[in-house]
Amino acid sequence: MSSKFALNLIDVRRWSLTARLSLFFAAAVTVIVLGVSGMMYAELVHQLHEKEELELMDDLRIQQDVFEYLARRQRPTQWQHEWSEHQEEYQRFAWRLVAPDGSVRLASANAAAFEAGFAHPISDARFSRATVASGIERTFLLYRIATDPVAGNGTRLCGILDVTQDEQVSRRYLRKLSIVVTLAICLAAGAGWVLTRRGLAPLRAMSAEIGRINAEKLNYRIANEAWPSDLRQLALTFDDMLARLQRSFEQLSRFSSDLAHEFRSPINNLVAAASVTLGRARDVTAYQNTLEVMVAEGNRLSRMVSSMLFLARADNARQTLHLETVSAQAEFRKLIDFFGIMAEEQDITLHATGDASFVADPILLRRALSNLVANALQHTPRGGTVVLRAVAQDGNVLIAVSDNGAGIAPEHIPYLFDRFYRVDAARSSGDSTGLGLAVVRSIAELHGGSVGVHSVPGQGARFEMRFGGSAKKTLQPKTTTGGSG
Repeated sequence: MSSKFALNLIDVRRWSLTARLSLFFAAAVTVIVLGVSGMMYAELVHQLHEKEELELMDDLRIQQDVFEYLARRQRPTQWQHEWSEHQEEYQRFAWRLVAPDGSVRLASANAAAFEAGFAHPISDARFSRATVASGIERTFLLYRIATDPVAGNGTRLCGILDVTQDEQVSRRYLRKLSIVVTLAICLAAGAGWVLTRRGLAPLRAMSAEIGRINAEKLNYRIANEAWPSDLRQLALTFDDMLARLQRSFEQLSRFSSDLAHEFRSPINNLVAAASVTLGRARDVTAYQNTLEVMVAEGNRLSRMVSSMLFLARADNARQTLHLETVSAQAEFRKLIDFFGIMAEEQDITLHATGDASFVADPILLRRALSNLVANALQHTPRGGTVVLRAVAQDGNVLIAVSDNGAGIAPEHIPYLFDRFYRVDAARSSGDSTGLGLAVVRSIAELHGGSVGVHSVPGQGARFEMRFGGSAKKTLQPKTTTGGSG
């Protein structure tokens, strides 16, 4: 348990948004504060060093001027005497006049106090810092310049400045700055956590609202609340998902109810026919009639189950397509040959017009067209006409099956392709499963197409399938074929 908890702490992806944003905020503030503080400290040290170097250079130049006066056998001026006395009292500056062989020719009165600093090697014309610890740690700044007018032969004037106080100032500043920076980072981290938690309060409120939604409250919408603009789009997207779920639940509920109702009728017919026949002894003809009824109802159940399996596979994108280039006129001829006898018995003229070639699964295409033709023959009166038409339009292929029957009322058209939907007794049949047009729509959508219907009451109806776009290719079960549903 402890190892799993430690693993969750290591995996940043499992951290809460509050923790993540607080950490990012604290890291950003840390980088900024450390950067600014570092720049301030570096600037302070730089300014101190410049001041020290200028002070040492000025002291050496003045001392060199004193030597030049003495070299010309002139007495130093009053201010030079005052400067020498001040330096001896101040005890920060000392000097030595060093011969080329390293011997000290002349030195200031306080030079002995700087012996440890003078022992530190320095290069020509460069400053050098030396920290020595003789009882008390002291830091010296050394520099030397040529003093040829004084003694010639490469004699050098070497100056040294005690900068211990400046070093202590910079260290005290660094300590205080470290404390201030640490407190600032801690306060920033705490403030970041508080601000982040308050900033994410709408998200927690949205989560609470979503938590109240269940299967009985799919009509609830969260976008009606006053959310921040960043969460507004999330709320709208979630509401769209709820709307889709609500439609799916309603469709599933209707489908379950319709399914139970559709199965109940043929099963009741089977049971009733068998019960009546078994009620008493009957002749052979009665038994044959009963068996015919049972076979008809069994076939109806079989077609219904076959259509439902096809729709289920199509909905789950598991229906395999065997795509080929097909000719609409060739498919029309096969349909006319198959339905020709039925059309003649009903005194209905069945013919085809137009042609187009396109890519489709020929078996599924034949099934969809069979459903449309069977539907048209059922609802076309004697002496009527059923026309199959194919037209190529803008890279798509439009296949239409039209009749001159009674037509369909406008209020029914939006629901014609729903499962188990029937208009009324005039356009329904006891042999129909109510799934034929739903199968047609699924086949068209599998091919990347669409379906539509145009109808004028009293003048007939025209069902259209438009093929075009990308077909949904899958590699699961083989295609299930069947009748017109």
